[in-house]
Amino acid sequence: MGKFALTCIFISCNFVLGACQEAAQPDEGPWPNGHSNNQALNFSALGSSDEFDKHTLVHNGEPLGVFLHMKPGPQPRIVTFPHEGISVQQAMNTTDALVVLGSGFVSEAHSLEPVGLLRVNDVQLSPLAPYGYTRIIGINDSEAGVVHRSTYERNMFVSALQAGPGIIEQSALDISERDLERPKYYRSFLALCADGLSVGISTQPTNLHTLGQALVNLFAQEQLDCPEVVNLAGDRQAVLAVRSSDGEGYFFHGDIITNKVTLFSFER
Repeated sequence: MGKFALTCIFISCNFVLGACQEAAQPDEGPWPNGHSNNQALNFSALGSSDEFDKHTLVHNGEPLGVFLHMKPGPQPRIVTFPHEGISVQQAMNTTDALVVLGSGFVSEAHSLEPVGLLRVNDVQLSPLAPYGYTRIIGINDSEAGVVHRSTYERNMFVSALQAGPGIIEQSALDISERDLERPKYYRSFLALCADGLSVGISTQPTNLHTLGQALVNLFAQEQLDCPEVVNLAGDRQAVLAVRSSDGEGYFFHGDIITNKVTLFSFER
């Protein structure tokens, strides 16, 4: 369980983000690695910092993704903006966010309608889905947890988000090799480590089994205690942005323009 202050906020236009900006129209994917000044940079140019240790995920000797092992200090929050959404670009430009990760599951027909449990500050915004997404990522005042959908109880967490599937459970790979037969997608994910929540994204389309094995190998090599990893999003919903050390821009992978219904934000 993470022991730094883990809190959630329900963001409205006039609360944290100030006046709402008109949502930019989505561009055509796929969206590459990049930098906010539109230079063609990728996460290889991003180094570790006082707030996180950056690790490269590797598969068959080639870079597969990036994992940010967050250090105590940055405060994780759930940023949700039902029915209207918020883009990663807007979140990075109008808050002190160090890292923004997206996004929660949404309806295929309505990209700003959450699917599965979404609970913020003891207010349930979307009900638990009895199918599909098998994990609940929960946040209380001073700790975070990951539980299986079947063991979740109402009011277990002040704030919670349904996601899945679980990629790693109790430090072991929790994805069958049958997953290798499924299509590959970009993936964003959350890890529950001994010192709190951490984040990552694949920078190449991948299967969850391949991603999970790369994470298991990384955790063993670097002696990282991260017993639970949960798939957060795939394909167009998978996005990660990280502010540069000079504070003048940010590195990103994924669609930072299109509004998302739910984001995870780590703020200084």
